[in-house]
Amino acid sequence: MSEQSQWGEQPSEHQEATSVEPVGQHQRPPEYAEAEFERLINELEEVLASGGRVPLTSRLMIDEKQVFDIIDRMRVAVPNELRQARQIVRERDQLIEATKKKIAITLSEQGMLEIAQRERSRIIAEAESEAAKVRSEADEYARQVLLNLEEHIGKSLTIIQNGLDELGVV
Repeated sequence: MSEQSQWGEQPSEHQEATSVEPVGQHQRPPEYAEAEFERLINELEEVLASGGRVPLTSRLMIDEKQVFDIIDRMRVAVPNELRQARQIVRERDQLIEATKKKIAITLSEQGMLEIAQRERSRIIAEAESEAAKVRSEADEYARQVLLNLEEHIGKSLTIIQNGLDELGVV
């Protein structure tokens, strides 16, 4: 049985093609996710630009099903970007932990643990600082994507509401 969107419609071919894969398995690079989101915004703008004007008003008539389909695909694209950002942070944290263990083992085997512990601390602090920076950048990127999505969806919903109001649809 196929899934339905929140509007009771069958997913489009494109929605099925952009389904979210499990984290760590054949993920698309972040550049693709960003490009996909930008493409969806452009597609939404095209739908709005191609809408017919209601005579003697500033209202716009658009294909509601098409707009909701694009919004559904945007909802899929944003969480995918967030999952990818989180996965990058997890992988970096795992690398830091593996490096810490490797350094401790190597240095204790060589009998130079005291001297190496200072260097180890420096390397760990540097790696943790880099990880914090990556986390911060990932959070900021996710925040910006969500703010952009909120703005575009808000504009689209206003246009849709204005069209419905003009047509007298409740």
